[in-house]
Amino acid sequence: MKQILSLTLLLLLSISVVAQEVVDDEKQIVKEKKERLDHSGYNFKFIPLPYVNYNRSIGMITGVVPMIQLNPLRNDTLSPLSTIGALGLYSANESWGAGAFGMFYLKEDTWRISTGVGTGTLNFQFFLNLLNWWIPYDTRANFFVFIINRKIVEHLYGGLSYTYVDFQTNFADTPVDLEAALQSVGAQLILDSRNNVYNPFSGSNSKIQFTTFPEWMGNDFVSRNIDLQYNQYFSVRSFNDVLAVRFYGGVGIGDLSFNQQFVIGGTDVRGYTQGKYRGNNQLALQAEYRWNPFNKVGFVGFGGIASILDSVNDGDNGKILPGAGLGFRYVLLEKTGIRVGLDLAKGQDDWGVYFRIGEAF
Repeated sequence: MKQILSLTLLLLLSISVVAQEVVDDEKQIVKEKKERLDHSGYNFKFIPLPYVNYNRSIGMITGVVPMIQLNPLRNDTLSPLSTIGALGLYSANESWGAGAFGMFYLKEDTWRISTGVGTGTLNFQFFLNLLNWWIPYDTRANFFVFIINRKIVEHLYGGLSYTYVDFQTNFADTPVDLEAALQSVGAQLILDSRNNVYNPFSGSNSKIQFTTFPEWMGNDFVSRNIDLQYNQYFSVRSFNDVLAVRFYGGVGIGDLSFNQQFVIGGTDVRGYTQGKYRGNNQLALQAEYRWNPFNKVGFVGFGGIASILDSVNDGDNGKILPGAGLGFRYVLLEKTGIRVGLDLAKGQDDWGVYFRIGEAF
């Protein structure tokens, strides 16, 4: 564990030094790029986006993700465009989900508010080394989340969060059922110097977040969670391409429920879709090159490593799990640079296909 943390700190220090060296050279180009993304007078844009994806564990996924991008205050030319959306998804193994979400940037980007509500059922699995067997399970859940951040000084935001989730998990062919309702409050600090929150090509985005599930809120599982992330974006080929690097660390403390555990896959790191590697702590490091040879069409190549600590299976503790892949991107909205695309990734004895709305990080 100490060796992993030492390596992580060394890599983060190296990234920060290189990033500082290129800041002065990028300022003028960033200014020109921002002018092209100006949305003064922009009202709203409706995007009736279809959703098609595939997952090895839950099969083909289809649905819709309609979104509206808008500027709530027409005279506010400094805030990024806000997004309101809904989703409805259904998979081949009868998993499903429905919900609504919103991301609001207000008062010249002084306030940032995110919220979401949803319900659904996930039919999934996990691997138990002791039995050398995959155990299917289904989780029915409802959730609500609200996050508010305010600018403290230039690029630095601080805020609070609230989350409610109730779930019922049933494990196939066993008498074990888990049912719980969880509420959390959290605090976070964000250092965000990205030139574009939807499709950054310079700057960085760092976050430290502390979340607690205290007994006084009636939680069945009393625990705490610490999340650390650092994303850095380097412009390449006169701001046509981007080299993006990400570190993520998640630490669970206390009595974590099965549904609160970290599972390798998704953003950190792609290439794992079967839910085999799960535990109370996670570390991940990855890089992605975003090649944009055409005005609206681009490609990505990515790779990284992840590790689970305090794993459900002792043999997976500290195991280095690599993942790499390629992807395709298409610019959906030129005003914001938001892109959609498809990634194909290979992990260790696993692989995955990912439909993307926006970048992975």
